[in-house]
Amino acid sequence: MSNFTPKRLAPEETLGEKLRQVRLAKGLHLDDLSKSLGIRRNYLEALEENRYDLLPTGLYGKSFLKKYGQRLGLHSKELSDELHNLEINLDDPFSQKVVKKKNFIIFPKLIRNTLIASAVLACLLYLAIYAKKITAPPDLSIIQPAENLLLQENFYLVQGLTEPEAEVRINEAIVLNNNNGSFSQMVNLKKGINTLTITAKKKYSRQSQEIRQILVE
Repeated sequence: MSNFTPKRLAPEETLGEKLRQVRLAKGLHLDDLSKSLGIRRNYLEALEENRYDLLPTGLYGKSFLKKYGQRLGLHSKELSDELHNLEINLDDPFSQKVVKKKNFIIFPKLIRNTLIASAVLACLLYLAIYAKKITAPPDLSIIQPAENLLLQENFYLVQGLTEPEAEVRINEAIVLNNNNGSFSQMVNLKKGINTLTITAKKKYSRQSQEIRQILVE
């Protein structure tokens, strides 16, 4: 087979096209070239398609082009001239812009996903706190009677404090409370031990309970 003498690129012919034409004229296959050169096939295809944005940046991309061109019989000077004429130096600002553009696409997507995940977690945390708040038993404080009270009378004024929206009951009888949550109720007592069960409960909450015993002589 006679040696192939590459000719100068026509104005409309790209370096990638010339690489492909030379390879085909020599009857070489990309898989075989990839093994002999130690360059991945997709990088060789990128060179032939003028897809320099798919090559590694910096010296690696230039080295691939140089090795591939020399393997096909193109001289280093000719490669350098073509690179200069076509302004496709692989480490020029254009290639860097392509890489930066890809990174720019990846990082905003990562930031967006992080923000979405944070928003979802914040909503779930808010719902958990809100659910805990509405199901928590209301505060209930008994002002009087004190525990284990001894009386002579058969009646007593029970007083206490709870949350404004809570429903208060004394021995299951509803007691009205005012706007600030304070309540009072006169209860009738019998001789002997009287057990008062005082409860407070909001609409969806658990129940608070206090028990007082009064002994009437």
